[in-house]
Amino acid sequence: MTQSVNQLDTFNSELGKSIEQLYEVFAKYPLNLSMDGSPLFEEKIAQWNRLVAANPLRELSVDDLRIYHFKTMTTWGEVNDFKHFLPRIFELLAELPIDFDEWVALNKLNYGKYTSWPIPEQVAVQRFLMAFWKKLLQEPSDITDAYFEGYFPAIVNVYPHFEQLLNAWLEASNKHSTQRLAEYVFRNEDEVLKGRLTGYEEMPHQGKLFLKWLRKPAVLQKLKQATSSESHPYLNLELIPILQQLEKPL
Repeated sequence: MTQSVNQLDTFNSELGKSIEQLYEVFAKYPLNLSMDGSPLFEEKIAQWNRLVAANPLRELSVDDLRIYHFKTMTTWGEVNDFKHFLPRIFELLAELPIDFDEWVALNKLNYGKYTSWPIPEQVAVQRFLMAFWKKLLQEPSDITDAYFEGYFPAIVNVYPHFEQLLNAWLEASNKHSTQRLAEYVFRNEDEVLKGRLTGYEEMPHQGKLFLKWLRKPAVLQKLKQATSSESHPYLNLELIPILQQLEKPL
């Protein structure tokens, strides 16, 4: 138990450090008090600009940024405006808020073509994503259990090294990572066994890699551990036929 607690403390510490790095790296992008918006929202833009400027960046709430995180760059503001708010948006996202859409919030990275940003910015973003991913794997939380199925593909959609995410999953040693793997495979059986991974968009390359990874002996063993879980006995029966499918020779 001590080792698991220490691991979780380490991951939480790394997440906090990664968030601080975001603030440091993106501090050069100032608040734009006059962000432009779509003509469709001409009557609202001034009010929206006042809303996100009402408090210091680190004090902005989910309510303050709920509209902005959804509309940034598509109908409100430019890439540099998004970079200003990015640290706070991601800090709030890591708290798993009900009023933030994880796919939309993270996919803004792709919309803003973040893999063409300066290297320090890319590094800071990817460090946060990995630290956040490890928190999602390890954190003993019913909320994380409930949100995991949506956050997994949302992170996969923007993190450029899918194998690293899978390696972190395999290396995670606590029961929560095992249970979340089993639950995800069970709830998405049809897609998983067809080599598909979907969020709001389909990711065929990652889906094939995920299926291949699931067939590895070490991963199959991790899934088998979930079938002996006393807290989720229904998985004993539900996972067995899925495991049989995964163990079949290609």
